Amino acid sequence: MKSVIIVAGGASKRFGKNKLKEEIFDKSVLQHSVDAFLGIADEIIVVGKYSVCGAKCVKAGSTRNKSVRNGVKAVSPQCTLLAIHDGARPFVSRSLVQKLFDEAQKFGSAVPCLPVTDTLWENTDGVAQRRERNNFFTVQTPQVFHYEKLVCALQNFPKDFPDESTLFSQAYGEVHFVEGERSNRKLTVAQDLPVYRIGNGFDVHAFGEGNGFVLGGVHIPFDKKLLGHSDADVLCHAICDAVLSASGNKDIGWQFPDTDDAYLGADSMKLLEQCVALAEKSDFCVENVSAVVICQRPKIAPYLDEMAQKLATVLKIASSCVNISATTTEKLGALGNGDGIACQATVLLSQKL
Repeated sequence: MKSVIIVAGGASKRFGKNKLKEEIFDKSVLQHSVDAFLGIADEIIVVGKYSVCGAKCVKAGSTRNKSVRNGVKAVSPQCTLLAIHDGARPFVSRSLVQKLFDEAQKFGSAVPCLPVTDTLWENTDGVAQRRERNNFFTVQTPQVFHYEKLVCALQNFPKDFPDESTLFSQAYGEVHFVEGERSNRKLTVAQDLPVYRIGNGFDVHAFGEGNGFVLGGVHIPFDKKLLGHSDADVLCHAICDAVLSASGNKDIGWQFPDTDDAYLGADSMKLLEQCVALAEKSDFCVENVSAVVICQRPKIAPYLDEMAQKLATVLKIASSCVNISATTTEKLGALGNGDGIACQATVLLSQKL
């Protein structure tokens, strides 16, 4: 039987407010931490004052160590593997959880760890000395152990330990370490919690007499052009509005009015650069873009990859994070009649608090 104790009794002093109640995509941080174990652990115990779907709750202690001990008292006697997890690690993947249980079954313990990548200095009595980072690594949770061995260690070593791997090492001298995940970070201060915003943008331009048009920064050969005050790049304009909307800025018509000759014939990729810069002023960055170009003709599928690459450069993301598709209206309406092109774009931004 697999059980997990999720420690959720901290005061969140460094965070400034109760971090476990903060919401990520309409679920609390604590609920995300619990959900990672649903269907994997047979028993989920939350040590803290909040009830959570899918878990039973027991009272927290005055320290982390005491909270863990309270949780252990509530564990089923049929338990064979016990995981201890920080409630403030909501981003742990289910694949890592499963891997840790599997490794602990083989080796008696499984503790996720990561190598130190920053330069490491130690301050001793006001004297700073650089340490060789290759000799150090950090540990995460969940930490999984054979239940009886962990209970025995808790009984034989009653003093507080910073985490269960330290206790287990003290009791048995050996811990089995497993590669952790960079995404499995612990929320300690407000800046650790990402803020996400979604924006939608739509634009349409009519065709007129001309010789080709620009779409996503790419010239498309055609017997007509798109009409507009700028270069009429309808794809760029839709993405501009999506970025502006998500970052809380006014729309493209307000930012670059068609009454201003400064934008006459403007390169819309340059306008998109400015929209990204406006988002960055509020500490937002683009995570990904999805856009649909609605066009009866010409066929633009051969140019989609090049568009994605050009847009990705301006948006400062990988081209794999820019997905552009094309469709028609099955010859319905003005767009189906070939009178112009429309585009719908959705953008995801993230922000550090």
